Amino acid sequence: MPRVKKQISVAMKAQQLGIIYRLVEQFELISRIDLSKLSGFAPASITELTRQLIQANFVMERTVQTNIVRGRPAIGLCLSPFYWRTICATLLEDSFEISLCELNDNVIKQMTFVLTEEKQQDLAQFITQSIGHFLQQIQQESGRLLAVSVVVAGELHHHGQFLKKLGRHNFDDLDLLALFEPHFPCPILLNEYFQTWIFAESSLGSAINSHNVLFLQLDDVINMSVLIKGEPVNSERYTRMNINKVAVPAFSELHDLINQDLSEVERHQLYHQVTHHSIYQLVDKLFPQNALIDGEQKIRFVCEQAKQGNENAIKILYHIADSVSYVLMNLINIFSSEKIIISSSLLAAKEIFLPRLQQKLKENLLLDNLEVAIGTSHYALNSPIVASSAIKKHIYNGDLLKNLK
Repeated sequence: MPRVKKQISVAMKAQQLGIIYRLVEQFELISRIDLSKLSGFAPASITELTRQLIQANFVMERTVQTNIVRGRPAIGLCLSPFYWRTICATLLEDSFEISLCELNDNVIKQMTFVLTEEKQQDLAQFITQSIGHFLQQIQQESGRLLAVSVVVAGELHHHGQFLKKLGRHNFDDLDLLALFEPHFPCPILLNEYFQTWIFAESSLGSAINSHNVLFLQLDDVINMSVLIKGEPVNSERYTRMNINKVAVPAFSELHDLINQDLSEVERHQLYHQVTHHSIYQLVDKLFPQNALIDGEQKIRFVCEQAKQGNENAIKILYHIADSVSYVLMNLINIFSSEKIIISSSLLAAKEIFLPRLQQKLKENLLLDNLEVAIGTSHYALNSPIVASSAIKKHIYNGDLLKNLK
C-alpha cells in the first residue's frame, strides 16, 4: 500500500509541474504570485514546483525593471530554451522531415529527405539511413534530448507503433518504433499527423477559444474530427472519424472521368472523388500533355493553373469543394458546428477553393441562423511545430516530468 501511495504522489506532482509549465509558457513572463492565483496552488507549493522546474532547466528566472515603480526589479519566470532539445520528425507521402528544436519551437537544424516511389519499396531502410545522416549533422548541437516526436501523415495500426498506410502504399505493419529506438535514449512519441495537428490547432493555433469545431484534413487521405464544447465527440484513442465511404452526388462531369475501374457505388464514395489519387487522374484527363509524375508537383500544378485562370484547373477545385461541402453540410446540420479548420495542399489556391466551399455551404445548410466560419490551418503540413505539440502535450500532462527531483 505505501508503494501505491508513492506512485500516486509522483503522478500528481508531475501533473502539477505540467500545469505550472503550461502557464509559464502561455504568459511568457509571469510572477509566482500570479502563478498561485491562476493555478489555485498555495504559494508554498508554487515555490517548490518552480524550484524543481528551474533546477531541471525547464524554466528560468528573469528580472523585470519597469519605469513606473522604482526600487528593486521584479522577478518573473519564463521558459528556458537553452538546455533541453527535441527532435521532431514528420513522415509524409513524398518526404521525411527531421528537425532539431528548442523547447520554444525555435528550429536549430532541419533536413528534408525526398521519399521517391523507389524508396517507398524499402521504407525501413530509407528511414534508418535518414536518421543516421541527420544525427551525423547535429553531433555538436544535440545537447540534452528530452524526447523525439514522430508524426505520420498516414495511418497507424491501432497498437500505435506499426505503420499501416502511407499515401497509396499499404504496409505489412512496419514497426516504426523499432527504427527509432536504437538511435535515441529518450522517450519516443509516435502519432498520426491528424491527431497531433488537432491538439496543435486547439491549444496553439487557429482553434484557440473555439468550442464547436470541425477539423478536416484533405490530402492523400481524408481525416475528420468533431469538437463539441471543446471536447472530441469520439474517444481520445480514436480521434479520426472515417468518412471515406460517404456517398456524394455527381456534381459535375468530372465525377465520371475518374476511377472507371471501380463499381458505381465505389465511384460515388468521397475518398474516390477528392483525395490526391483522384486529382492525379483529373490532371491527366484534363491536361493530357502534362508529363508530371504523381505527387506534390501535380497538386502544385493544379493550384498554379487555377490562380492563372485556367478553366479546367478551376473545375477540378470546384469539383472537390462541392463534394466536400456536401459532407460538411450534413455534419454541421448534425453538430451545429460554428467553425471549420481545414488542412489541405489545395490551400495553395485558397482564394479559389475556400470561397466556393463557403458558397456551397451557405446554399445547402438547413440551419439558416448558423454562421459557419472557415479557417485554414495555422501550420504547414511539414511544420515541426505540429510534431512538437505532441511533446508539449506530454509535458503539460506531466508524463515527461515524472523523473524530476
